[in-house]
Amino acid sequence: MPAAFTNQRRTSSALYAKLSSAGFLIVLLALMGLELWHTYRLSAQEAQSQASALSELLSERLMSGVREGSLILGNLDDNPQVGQLLHSGTLKPDDYEKLNQALRAKLRSMDYLSRIDILDTGCQVMYSTQENTHFYQNRTDYCRWLHRNGTETDNSFVTVRHEQNGARIITAAKLVNEKGVTIGLAVGEVSPKFFRHEVGRVSVGEHGEVLVTDLRHELISRWPEFPKDSGLALPVDPQPEQIFSRDDNQLLFSAQSPVDQKERIYSLRSTANYPLQIAVGIARQDFTVSMRQKIIFYTLSWCLLALLTLTALRSHLANLAQTDLLLTSARKIKESEAQARLTLDTAPVALMLVSNLNQFILYANTPARQMLHLATHLNDDSAMDGAPLDLPLHLSPINDWLRNGEVVSDQEVEIEREDRSRLWVMVSMKSTRFSEQPATLIGLYDISERKALEQEIERKNEQLNLMAVTDPLTRLYNRRFADQSLRDEMARCERYGQPLSIAIFDVDHFKQFNDLYGHQVGDNILIALSNELIDATRSTDVCARVGGEEFLVIFPCTRLKDAHTVMERVRSKMESTVFPFAQEPVTFSGGMTDWRPGDSVATIQARADKFLYLAKVNGRNRLEIDDQSV
Repeated sequence: MPAAFTNQRRTSSALYAKLSSAGFLIVLLALMGLELWHTYRLSAQEAQSQASALSELLSERLMSGVREGSLILGNLDDNPQVGQLLHSGTLKPDDYEKLNQALRAKLRSMDYLSRIDILDTGCQVMYSTQENTHFYQNRTDYCRWLHRNGTETDNSFVTVRHEQNGARIITAAKLVNEKGVTIGLAVGEVSPKFFRHEVGRVSVGEHGEVLVTDLRHELISRWPEFPKDSGLALPVDPQPEQIFSRDDNQLLFSAQSPVDQKERIYSLRSTANYPLQIAVGIARQDFTVSMRQKIIFYTLSWCLLALLTLTALRSHLANLAQTDLLLTSARKIKESEAQARLTLDTAPVALMLVSNLNQFILYANTPARQMLHLATHLNDDSAMDGAPLDLPLHLSPINDWLRNGEVVSDQEVEIEREDRSRLWVMVSMKSTRFSEQPATLIGLYDISERKALEQEIERKNEQLNLMAVTDPLTRLYNRRFADQSLRDEMARCERYGQPLSIAIFDVDHFKQFNDLYGHQVGDNILIALSNELIDATRSTDVCARVGGEEFLVIFPCTRLKDAHTVMERVRSKMESTVFPFAQEPVTFSGGMTDWRPGDSVATIQARADKFLYLAKVNGRNRLEIDDQSV
């Protein structure tokens, strides 16, 4: 019966796994399809907005160029040669040359006009910037507009001419004299370069299309250029495949181009006062690039996920046969771990099992919980029931050793516990396994008392070493340290040739201070002088008391005149200081010299003592320096 139940459970689990895998792949495929449809809709909407914006921009630019051309043509009646030509019908050669130069200069300054012609009221060409005037043989529309009764503001006219060599946009303006009487007509041809330049400043995609037509949908110009443009009609008749929006000036629709039969989204926009229309087409193969890329990516992703799912399904089905063996093994392992925990918990040393995967404490015996103050996280019952503690380990540098997989044996280190208290321990670490996962057994032995004793001994030794080189009264260095420092500095001068200066001085009439005010006053004077020395000198200078009231100052890497400036500052400070325990100022006398090649400790000090004696002879309260050095 148990075997039959196990087989039935394995069969049900296998069926559930197969259905779940198939359902997952189907749902994933449906979600990918919805995402692709949403991407296509967004791309189409962006293409519609782009086509509408570009058609509006190009329409405004085309109207602006035509409008500016009409204004310039209408201002030609200010030219005296134009008025004379229309009034008399002829011009002198000089005047004709002036007119020719003026109009050609206007053409060079205007990108939107390719030619200018002057017509009289009978529509006869009186002047042209081009010799070929065949273009104006059929001028019924100009004459009709020129002679009709229009409003005062009706001074310009725009039309489209279709001929064998292509279509042209023509703009015309009336020319009037100073009395307001029409005397002729100025006609200009909009240059095709103007339209190509304006289109080149915008982007309609690699396969986009821009068309300029008249109101009868006859093609005037196309970008990109196509040899067979002439005679083609914009796809408005027959009806577009799909109309997205329609208003007074714009028709937004999708259709096939009559030129290359590519599917595009068009924005057809009419100009307000001119017989022109602009159509901007965004090709589907341009705005669906991202969708095609997504299709390829989703297809590859779905195939990869399907392969992974099938692989996982096969692995799951293969593992079902081993379930009973794993359960039996887990039961035996659990019994072994319980025995191991009992052994660890009875050990007198702090022991922990820490996971190598996330550095969480899996198990800690009683000494470890007490040492690391983990007892607040669990009670004794929960510690023995076999469940991992699941507490993060925060012991530096033990965490670093775990992360690097180091094997540590009897390593002394200071750790910080969770309550921020610090503890010196001896650490040993060894790799093992716990609950079928890699772990590390960590042993901790408290050595805090021994470390505290070592630190106390080290502190006492530092105090003894300091007492051996300092004067107990002034806290300056003593003679032994000063002689050794002077010997070291002189050796450095011999090696590198650096300057070195020294000063030897003593307090003037110091014995009288002791006799008059007592030895305590004398000691206070020595302490005050020592404090002034420390304040005035650098940390690299050596200030020492070498006798009862005698002092030595060593100035490494210092010229004699700079050292003399420092000592004069100290002397002036002491001389101006009023001591409450003495009725007269405290002064000192000293001698100063610097290092010379071949000097020894004895010779340099003897030379400074000589200048000290000279300062005493010369009246005290002064510093005598070696004039030869200066």
